[in-house]
Amino acid sequence: MKKIAIIGIVGLPGNYGGFESFADQLVQRLWDDFDITVFCQKSAYTEHPSEYGKAHLRYLPLRANGIPSIFYDMLAILQALRFADTLLVLGVSGCTLLPWLRWLGCRKRVVVNIDGIEWRRAKWSKAARWFLRFSEKCAVLYADEVIGDNQVIVDYVEETYGKSCTLIEYGADNI
Repeated sequence: MKKIAIIGIVGLPGNYGGFESFADQLVQRLWDDFDITVFCQKSAYTEHPSEYGKAHLRYLPLRANGIPSIFYDMLAILQALRFADTLLVLGVSGCTLLPWLRWLGCRKRVVVNIDGIEWRRAKWSKAARWFLRFSEKCAVLYADEVIGDNQVIVDYVEETYGKSCTLIEYGADNI
């Protein structure tokens, strides 16, 4: 059975946002056909069950949002390399690691949902915008598959990077 690691969310059960809803739907629809592990933010949950339905849960001692999300995602990616066939990375914050993995010969399948054009948001400082744009570039250029949750993002990825991007709208209703 193929093993999938889901990286980049606060965790399951989801109570935070769209990526959690996406991951929850994915887990429920695929757990009979795949061995799924979801990385979770330990401090976000008072209880730490080892499973959610048939999906395995792994808890990390870092925050899944803000600046700590960079290290949260990187740690999850590194741990997932030990057991997963496919890494589904939701967001780009830890994707600066992807070029290094490819250069070191890692051939795990990596699928990234880039979650919007984060670097354009006014709320970020210049340094944060630079980092987010660089992370986005690493994600798109070094992932095996790129997912966008709306047509604007799909068009942006294809026009900016010349790489195909698959449209999967929130809720994963079309899977």
